[in-house]
Amino acid sequence: MRRLTIVMVAGLAALASLPASADEKLTAAQIQQLLDGRTALGNWRGTDTRQFFESTGATVYLPKGGVPDEGKWKVDETKDQYCSWWQRGGWSCYDVETDGSTYYWVTPGDDYRSPFTMTDGRQMGF
Repeated sequence: MRRLTIVMVAGLAALASLPASADEKLTAAQIQQLLDGRTALGNWRGTDTRQFFESTGATVYLPKGGVPDEGKWKVDETKDQYCSWWQRGGWSCYDVETDGSTYYWVTPGDDYRSPFTMTDGRQMGF
């Protein structure tokens, strides 16, 4: 019985040492390629969203049932992050991760993960 307990404790310790997720953080070049001229179809804290990223650095964000908000976007090459600017809040930057099929905006500080997929062109309808 003691041996079983030791094995279980060792197994739990090994599991605890694994990363919380196997998701890959995208590089600045990957983020630029992912977003440029495309639309993110996502869900931000329970609300379905659309966001189009123009090659010029302009962006438009639309929550389902809401009004469009125009802003700016860029990629921070030193931190490998996507950054957006909105009149109501200024610049905010996010990590972008993927599990191979879905992407995630990761909010700095609270590690909130907002899932999204990508589609070509401007696709703002729900």
